[in-house]
This record gives sequence, C-alpha cells and structure tokens, in this order.
Amino acid sequence: MNDSVYEALLSSHALVEFSVDGHILWANQNFLNLMGYEFDEIVGRHHSIFLPEFEHHEKEYLEVWEHLAAGFAQTGEFKRIRKNKTRVWVHGSYSPVRDADQNIIKILKIVIDITEKKNLSENLERKNRELQMVATKARAATYAKSSFLANMSHEIRTPLNSIIGITDTLAETQLNDQQASFVEILQRANHQLMTIINDILDLTKVESGEIQLNLLPFDLQKVIDDVISVLGFRAKEKGLQLNVSVEPGIESYFIGDCDRLRQILINLLSNSIKFTHHGSVTLKISKNTTTRPGNLLFRISDSGIGIPKHMYKDIFRAFTQADTATTRRYGGTGLGLSISQKMVEMMNGQIWLESEIGNGSVFSFTATMPATTERTTSIHNPMQGRFQLTDVNHTFIGSNMKILVVDDVDDNRNLFGIYLQKTEHELHYAESGLDALRQVEQSHFDIIFMDIQMPGMDGHETTRLIREMEKAQQRQPAKILACTANAFTEDVTKSLEAGCDMHLSKPIRKDTLLKAINSYLPPLDIENRPAAY
Repeated sequence: MNDSVYEALLSSHALVEFSVDGHILWANQNFLNLMGYEFDEIVGRHHSIFLPEFEHHEKEYLEVWEHLAAGFAQTGEFKRIRKNKTRVWVHGSYSPVRDADQNIIKILKIVIDITEKKNLSENLERKNRELQMVATKARAATYAKSSFLANMSHEIRTPLNSIIGITDTLAETQLNDQQASFVEILQRANHQLMTIINDILDLTKVESGEIQLNLLPFDLQKVIDDVISVLGFRAKEKGLQLNVSVEPGIESYFIGDCDRLRQILINLLSNSIKFTHHGSVTLKISKNTTTRPGNLLFRISDSGIGIPKHMYKDIFRAFTQADTATTRRYGGTGLGLSISQKMVEMMNGQIWLESEIGNGSVFSFTATMPATTERTTSIHNPMQGRFQLTDVNHTFIGSNMKILVVDDVDDNRNLFGIYLQKTEHELHYAESGLDALRQVEQSHFDIIFMDIQMPGMDGHETTRLIREMEKAQQRQPAKILACTANAFTEDVTKSLEAGCDMHLSKPIRKDTLLKAINSYLPPLDIENRPAAY
C-alpha cells in the first residue's frame, strides 16, 4: 500500500491497532471520535473495554483472539460501548499484520459506524412485527366475524326453512282470496328476510376473499331471461316498463361466472325498480367501447328519483343509501351496490354512476368475459355452484327411490315429508347421526339428505362413516346431499371432502329439492315424471 492510499484510508475510516493479545497500541482520530475517548485514555488497555456484557461472552471472545493470533482474519457486525456508556453498532474487519519473517506482530481493525443503518433495520423489523400482530388480530377478527355470522345464519335459517317451506306449500292449496292475500304477504316477507341474510353473508364473503369466480361457458340470453323472469312481475306491479336491449352483433356465449353476473344485474335492476315510481327501467348490453377495462358494457337506466352528486362517492359503500329518509321510506340494507362493485372488480371491470335528482339514474359496469362457441348446459345449485348433467351418474332404475332424511329437528324432517308427499319415493327418517348409521347398515338408500350441524355425531362424521361402511361392504354408494344453514365456501368444501355429493343451503325450497332428486334420475324418468313433480 503506497503512502497516498494509506493517508486516504486514515482520513476516511476509523482505524485501531492491537497487540496480538488484544491490547490497544494505536488509534486514529476517527476511531477516538467514534468511541468518545482521548488516546491517552485507551492506549495499553485491553480491547474488552469496548465490549458490553463482556463477562457473559468471555469464552467466545477469547476464541476470536486465538483465531486472530493464528493468522485468521475476522469480519462482522458488532455491538460496542462508548465511553459515555451509549451503544454503537460497527462493521469491523480485523486483519493480522505480519513482519518480514511472516510473524504476526499486531492486529489492524478497520471500523465503520453502522448504528443508523442498524437502528433503521431494527425499526423496520419492529414495524413488521407490529404489522404481523395487527394482521393476526385482523385475521382473528375476520374469523370471529365469519364464525358469528355462520352461527347466526344457522340460527336464523333453521326456523326460516320451516316458515318458507310451509308458506310455499300453503300457497299450493285451495285458498280463498283473503287467505291467498295473507300467504302473498308472508312470501314477500320471507323473500325480504332472505335477501337481507344473503346480502350480509355475501358482503362478508367478498371482504374475506371467500368468493371465487366459477368461470364456465354460459348463454347470455339465458341469464337475461332469468333476470327478467325474477323482476318482471315486480316491475309490472308498479306499472313500470322493463326493457332489454342487446346490441346487434353481440355473441351468444361467453366464459364467466353467470351466477355472479345474474346477481349483479338483479341487484342493480331491483334498485332501479325500487326507486322508480313511473316510466321505465332499461337494461342495455353492448360491446365496451369506453376506456374502462372489459369487453362487455352493461347499462341500467331508469326514470326514478335520482341521486344527488355529493352522494356519488358514498353510494357504493356498505350500508349506505342516498340518505336516512330513503332508508326509512324504501327499506333495504344498502349492501347491494357494495357487493356489486366488488364482484364487478373481480370480473376485471368497473362500475360507475350517472344521475340527476328527479331525472333518473344510469348505473354502468364493464366486465371481462371472453366470447366462446362452446355451449354447456348446467344445473344451478344455490351453494355448490354448478355441475354438468353429463357429470351425473344415473345409476337408479325407475322413479321410485328410497330416501333417508337425517335431521335432529322434527320440523325439518316433517317439511321433507310434506315436500315429497305426492311423489312415489319411499321416505325414511333419522333423528341423529347414530340413528342414520343404524338404518344405513340395515338397508341401502338411493339418496340421503344429511343435516350437517347435529348434536353429538355431526353430518360430516356420519357421512365419513357411511362411506367407510359402503367401501368395506362393497355396496353401491348412496348419493348424500349435505343440508345445512351454513352458507360459506369452506362449509361446502368440508361437506364435499367428507364424502357428500352435493351441498344444499337452507332454507331449501321445494323446487330445489325436487331438482336435486331429479338430477340423479335417468333422463327418461324425468321426461315421464308425474305432474306432482
């Protein structure tokens, strides 16, 4: 090393020299400034004066100096203590120095102050730990909220299952005008209550990432027809025209989640119908030529009350309506638009609003749904999603099937009997998982409707034991349909993993039950089905 390089090193770094046994021989001013000493205060003293808690690490420290004395360099990050007892972090490089005969005569240490860097790193680590704790608490809170809502869903849906079932069955009987009017009131109230429950659960599932799009080919016109069949009567009741306009040239089949698209359209059109007293509500579908993402553009326009501009930014927030008077007059939870916005974003689209008080509103959204020539016929299962007709294994002969209903609630078992009383199926009942196992062991059933949340042995454990019994006895597996008021994706997954073939969410409507049974019958039997079906 020439003199100029050595001078540059002296002026830019903190340097200190030690004897082979670790006593201080020399230090430059940079080192003295860093450690807060005068040279006379440290010369001849041992290196250990800079070490915090030396007595706890004496053995390791002595081993380091033995390595240095043997000619091995040492480099690392070290915590040291200044004269004023404050701590400093340094990057130190210890290099043995040899004489002409290659004997080690001293140890040169180059020191760089890294205290600020270390503090930043420690602060970052602390912040990360704090964020992890916050995230853990948030996950726990989300789990607690989901568990609470799942339990509340079960507690509400269980009695609602009987209320809706009996009301629908009552509507099929001979009623006078007044009785029919009473039943219609009950059905509307049931519908409103289910809408509220489903909205709250949907919002929770979207926020927690529970909802995933099920991308399959679908017929766009079929989705439109479904929406109009649901809302057409409601619009007619209010004297409104419900119009649909599809741009010429729009393809017929697309790949996307038709159930979620249907849900968005029903949410937006329901809002328009609710807030429109005269005139019309129009759904227009076209190719997206805006700068917003997506290949399809949907516009829902109405001649309703309109929305003030200062509410635009809040209208898509959960539990929000234009004002409290709107909530009192029109009802609703204010969740539909928030849910719709999140689902549109999942479809790689955007939703926006144009409105003026007294002149109606236009809700527009785009969606990314590639066109396709593939056509797929599917049956809709309210919770599980979709399964293909070709996926159903038609193993039953004739339309008279042996069915076991497993449920610990008397009303729920009775409701199945009422639903199926005019069919040719042979019904049996079990009030617990153990009772179901006993009956399955004694007799083969074609279909088993399995309640999941039962005391003692629940539906999942019962299903697993039935599957093990079938396998051990080499019996034809029964079709097991999980019936539960728990409506989250994880509940569906648990049911399928336990061995269930399908998951039905309570309240189970009569038409849903019959469709589920019919899906396991040969097509010929479905075509020749008696009128009671």
